[in-house]
Amino acid sequence: MNRFLSLALRFGLAGGCLTYALWGVDFSRLWPVLAEFSPGFVALYALAVLATTLIPGLRLRFLVNGRISPLTGLRACLLGLACNNVLPARLGEVAKAGYLRQEASISLGRALEAVFWERFFDLSALLVLGVAVAALLGQGALLYPLLAVVGGGWGFLVLVWVRPRAAQACLRLVPGERLRLFAGEMLGLLKARLCPGFLLRLGLWTGLAWAGYAGAYGLGLCLMAGLPADPTLVLTVFAVVTLGFALPAAPGGMGVFEASAVLALGWFGVDRERAFAVGLALHMLQYIPVTLIGLGVLATSGLSLAKLRQQAEKPGL
Repeated sequence: MNRFLSLALRFGLAGGCLTYALWGVDFSRLWPVLAEFSPGFVALYALAVLATTLIPGLRLRFLVNGRISPLTGLRACLLGLACNNVLPARLGEVAKAGYLRQEASISLGRALEAVFWERFFDLSALLVLGVAVAALLGQGALLYPLLAVVGGGWGFLVLVWVRPRAAQACLRLVPGERLRLFAGEMLGLLKARLCPGFLLRLGLWTGLAWAGYAGAYGLGLCLMAGLPADPTLVLTVFAVVTLGFALPAAPGGMGVFEASAVLALGWFGVDRERAFAVGLALHMLQYIPVTLIGLGVLATSGLSLAKLRQQAEKPGL
């Protein structure tokens, strides 16, 4: 029943966002807008999207202490993105951890710890970017939920660093002995990483990764879609779409991505037809190549959807 309700809420959110994105759109104008996009720039943007996984792949290699090759890190990122695009509940993160566990010969706890740091620093980077954009546009209310999540995460990490015994006491709140043991392992792994050198290097890797993401959006918006080369426009669309993509909606951010693009571009006076066409093109060129390649990695990895669901339900195994 809970799983059904969760799916209903996710697809309800996606349907509501898609309704917003399409509201008042003149469909007869969509194809002419899309036809204006240069095929060469379309191909260049699709390649740029794939290239943006290179730095995150190297960041994963750093997080597992060099126990995988750069190519394996790249494959892990593509596999995780593909699974997130086709499966609910962010199972792509579980898939990535399972793949790292297999390829790096590490425990599932160590693999999940690497994925935690990756995702947590990505959320922190999104918050920093969002604060900058909000200061320019006065749209700070959009950041309150993210601020609560990221701020709470940093607060807990500070507690682990400064008062490890107090953090250890929190384990009593974890239900089940097996899950409590797993949480204890994760807590120990997190505590071992908490030093300025590690946090600084991870921050630098994350900054490089996000610079690549922003650059790809700039290429898609300004070259492919022909919008003004305005850094504020690019960063705003990038921040709002990424924030929308972080919501627990339908797999692949269907509907949410397009609605976020329409909302952000509307602040810059872009009409709804062009805004929807741009959002749809950006989304499909991110979704299709990454998903196809990532599913190919999954097919050759020896992992299966059944194994991923089992690991998601029993993380302590």
